[in-house]
Amino acid sequence: MKRKTAETVAIFVCPAAEIDIGAVPKLETDALCRCLIRSARKAFENPEFAAEYETWLRKRRENQATQTEEKSA
Repeated sequence: MKRKTAETVAIFVCPAAEIDIGAVPKLETDALCRCLIRSARKAFENPEFAAEYETWLRKRRENQATQTEEKSA
């Protein structure tokens, strides 16, 4: 099985999906949140994953700063 990295995990995010959160019962959203939190904690226990995430985050912040500077100019 392929090792999951910060990059491969991000692929599963689907910005086109629309969910009416108000229609989901609180019990279900709580259960989903607990599952998500547990998964995130487990992923960040892996030092390689955490390092990849930090690298991704640093690059993202640099790109955002560059874009902001370009818009201001």
